Formats: sequence, C-alpha cells, structure tokens
Amino acid sequence: MPLDLTPLDRALSQLETFHALSLQPQDQPVIAEALRMAAIQAFEYSYELCVKMLRRYLEMTEPNPAALDDASFQGLIRLGSERGLLKSDLPVWMDFRRQRGTTSHAYDETKAAQVHAAIPAFLADARVLQAELHRRSAAL
Repeated sequence: MPLDLTPLDRALSQLETFHALSLQPQDQPVIAEALRMAAIQAFEYSYELCVKMLRRYLEMTEPNPAALDDASFQGLIRLGSERGLLKSDLPVWMDFRRQRGTTSHAYDETKAAQVHAAIPAFLADARVLQAELHRRSAAL
C-alpha cells in the first residue's frame, strides 16, 4: 500500500505560495506581516509532516521497523540520508529543527526573520524528500 503523501503535497504547496507572497511588496504593513506569519506557520507544519512521512516510509520499508520506534531524530535523519531520501545531511536538518523550535517565538522580529530566511533552503530539501517518497512509494 503506497504512502498517502497528500498532506505533505498540500503543505509544501502552501508553504511555497505563502513564502512567495510574503516576499512581494505590500501597501499595508499588516498584510506583509500576516503573509510572513502565514509562511512561518506553513513552515512549521511542513517540517513536521516531512519528519512524520520520512518515519512512516522507513517503517514501511526497513527490515526491522520496530527499531525505528526508539529512533532519535538524529538517527531518523541519518537513516533517511543513508537511504538517499534527503538532499542534505544531519547538520542541515538539525538547523531546520532548531528553526522549527523557534517558530513559537515568531512574535520576536529577529527570530521571525531568521525562520523566514530559512524557508527557501528547507523548501528545497523538502521537495527532494517529497519527490523521493512519491517515486519510491509507488513501488510499495
């Protein structure tokens, strides 16, 4: 049974849309801020879905899926990288994780700007994961 990637597809599409809109000049500062916050929120749940879908795929394909029950985030990312599912290695995904942890502080202008600036790199990596999951899931 293939992995249902519909939620990830939608989330990444929304992230791409909101991020692009947030970069366009706005006449009203409140609109610009709302679009940036929408992009940050879309990053937050897109990140969570990437990690969740990576775990689900590995649980479906690894010879000992029970071993993943206790896998740390670092172990999960390393395994995903070893299996060729990820564009970037652990340090980059640790930074995405740190940015995800910062989203609860998006009211802080500096932190919000940092998270917003990390979106393009995350989106590039997330699109690689998405494409690999689609390609490989079709064979399940």
